[in-house]
Amino acid sequence: MSELISFLTLREPIIQDKTLFLEAMNQSQSLHHPWVSAPKASEEFESYIQKYSADQDQNKSFLLLDSSGNIAGVFNINEIVRGGFQSGYLGFYSVEGFSGKGVMSAGLKLVLKKAFEELGLHRLEANIQPDNFRSINLVKNNGFKKEGFSPRYLKINGEWRDHERWAIIYEDFFSL
Repeated sequence: MSELISFLTLREPIIQDKTLFLEAMNQSQSLHHPWVSAPKASEEFESYIQKYSADQDQNKSFLLLDSSGNIAGVFNINEIVRGGFQSGYLGFYSVEGFSGKGVMSAGLKLVLKKAFEELGLHRLEANIQPDNFRSINLVKNNGFKKEGFSPRYLKINGEWRDHERWAIIYEDFFSL
């Protein structure tokens, strides 16, 4: 896995990523549906960039890039709360051609390191639909613990969907 990590980079998206990003998301629609609704049109991408701009403290996004600069995955940390909580909600999605190869697991390790060391977070929570076995296995294999079940928790693709709550804290990540 450490060899794979050395071929991956993590960086915040910029407006110049629009064409590459939209191509990757449009090619990955069957992989994403019904779990997530990634930006697929120019206006959606521009809203996404605005929400996750570098000067935004409440939401952060990171593109996972392979050594050729192709987008392999996307990780978003939303609703970052500071103060005594130091927590955020993690969302993620892979890109067609990179799924099932350990790339997202390597990328998640990079994101967790960034979240805990650079962003100073203490906790990350991932809410995942119960039938999304790949995502559940991804977080479980990277130290997240199941904390509960929330019926009709998030509205995705026009439907209220049940979610399992998975979380990891700073101390658990650094004891792995």
